[in-house]
Amino acid sequence: MKRTVLVSLTYALLASFTLLPAAAQNEASDKPDLDKLVADTHAASLKLREHSLRKTIASDGVFPGGVWGDNLWCLAALYLNEKTEEANARLLKRAQAFTTREPAAPATPATPATPATPATPATPAKLPWDFFSIPDYVRTLCLFHAKSPHFPGRLKPETEAAMKEALFRWVHHESRVGLTGTDDLLLVQGTENQDLIERSCCYLINTLLQDDPAFRERKLRDEHTVAEHAAAYTAFYRAWAGSRAGVGLWIEIGAGYQKYSWPALFNLCELAPDLVIRKRFGLLLDLAFVEEEQISVHGRRGGGMSRAHPGANPFETHKNLFYAEKGRAAGSSHSRVMETSRYQLPPEAIYLRYRAFPAAEPFVIRNRVPGKLAPRNPKKDPRPAGWERYVADSPLINYAYRTPHYLLGSTLQDPTEHYSGISRQGRMCGMLFDGPGICSVYSVTESGSRPQHPFWSVQHENVMILQRIAPNPRMGSYSTGRVGFGFTGKGLKKVETKDWIFASNGQAFVGVKFLDDSYQWDEKGEEATSANFRPAQDQTRILLIAGDINTAKSFEEFQATVLASQSKLRVTPRKVEYEFGPARTRLEVTAFDPKAADKFSLPLINGQPVNLHPGTTYQSPYLNSEFGSEKISVSVGPVQRLLNFSE
Repeated sequence: MKRTVLVSLTYALLASFTLLPAAAQNEASDKPDLDKLVADTHAASLKLREHSLRKTIASDGVFPGGVWGDNLWCLAALYLNEKTEEANARLLKRAQAFTTREPAAPATPATPATPATPATPATPAKLPWDFFSIPDYVRTLCLFHAKSPHFPGRLKPETEAAMKEALFRWVHHESRVGLTGTDDLLLVQGTENQDLIERSCCYLINTLLQDDPAFRERKLRDEHTVAEHAAAYTAFYRAWAGSRAGVGLWIEIGAGYQKYSWPALFNLCELAPDLVIRKRFGLLLDLAFVEEEQISVHGRRGGGMSRAHPGANPFETHKNLFYAEKGRAAGSSHSRVMETSRYQLPPEAIYLRYRAFPAAEPFVIRNRVPGKLAPRNPKKDPRPAGWERYVADSPLINYAYRTPHYLLGSTLQDPTEHYSGISRQGRMCGMLFDGPGICSVYSVTESGSRPQHPFWSVQHENVMILQRIAPNPRMGSYSTGRVGFGFTGKGLKKVETKDWIFASNGQAFVGVKFLDDSYQWDEKGEEATSANFRPAQDQTRILLIAGDINTAKSFEEFQATVLASQSKLRVTPRKVEYEFGPARTRLEVTAFDPKAADKFSLPLINGQPVNLHPGTTYQSPYLNSEFGSEKISVSVGPVQRLLNFSE
């Protein structure tokens, strides 16, 4: 018989967890240990957050400085209820300077609308906050205004009034009722992180101002009142969380820009006046943390990523605020939203970090990712410049193969499709070694700026083939130099033999072979790229095969097995064919030529085309759901839960 344990999350609601029956004795016996682990992690996390806030107010020059750093300092001080006089004075001075400088927005419906300066990253000096800091500024007003359900009255009346007026002038220009329909849930302004920042703040500002008689009936630029905007955004965000969860979460997957986008999620989870929105964004944060952790090795995300860079991701320290793992740096860089949050990690995410890995058996993670753009029809789909609409059924899969000793992952894609710039920019894939320290073998792309659509890849379990895409603006490929792989980590041993580069940390192994050319090393001897590079024509193909001590007795045996498999490797200008593994898996990969995209066909795995439109959104031992469903099943150790965004 199933038992249900209710776990209190201090940010808002009770979440239910169903324990597995006695069929799994080892998992049932983990339950007391898990309860203590969760409680200890939550307590340690709160201490870390307070420590970070105290460090913030102990310094007058908070990174990143200027109005941005000033803003973070004020939020930290007011949250701790210390130095509140100084915080109020700083906030009042900034807001008054802005309203003095900027033309007044209409005070009544009869007043003609006056265009305001758009709040964009390009014009931060015009604001009492920086664009990327506005979630912290809005959080300050929401937490501490006179009628706040959180910490009412920490803002003085004159400070609160000045902040409201400043934010009304910002939202007057930015907020748009016409772009908040249920058909606009996959409509994005600019980048994903900018869209999350701006529209979430429009929602929170309008819903706060509608409760103030001085603002409720004032009209914004689109001639709708504050109250009408509040109602439109409430309906929008009620539907947004489940819709995004149903198609695969993030466009900028694994990007360093998570440090900007995630604070918006925390604000919606905790500050939304609508209970349904708070609950659904709490579920979304739970889902996002579980998805992050199942594909991470010691906190470092693996698999396919976009807008990413090799090495440590800036978001790692943000996550560590919640896991509170000893010996790991913890804290946010450009925000204090997470430090002032009461959200706590779900038990599933904590169990994944501290108990589930190294996994006993290899498994595959296959998650869908939004990224393909919808064709633009100005007559049927009018929208401002810079807004892009995405299709729900995007041919993009975040794929990873995880064993007890490594995680190999990439983005399965169709290089002929029209993915957005933020989806195809700075793509990365490769391997993380599970062991002391973090060793990795990851794709590298030389570039004078941000590389767009630099390569495409296919993977089946422990084998991956990557191909550089020659520059072609029509296919969205540009700013791309040499493509290759970087080998990092102090514990990584490299061996070069017979045109292969082999690497190992003692437990996991990898072999890398450039199929069309020899390779060369950079000055540090860490990055291998094609030797005879021709920028306009180069379509380098690279084969990567991984293994570990469970599949080979030693590093030397792994090398011998890989070298012997070369007899099953056939490379022609048109195609790569490779048979590998005990199951004799056959992989056939047609070369992609952007000048002859119509001749391309998807890779074959045992004679079947790779499936970029599976019937599931999440597929792994831990996360599972049908595509488009707002009900996601989570199963980690002794905990099973259904994340139901429809409730």
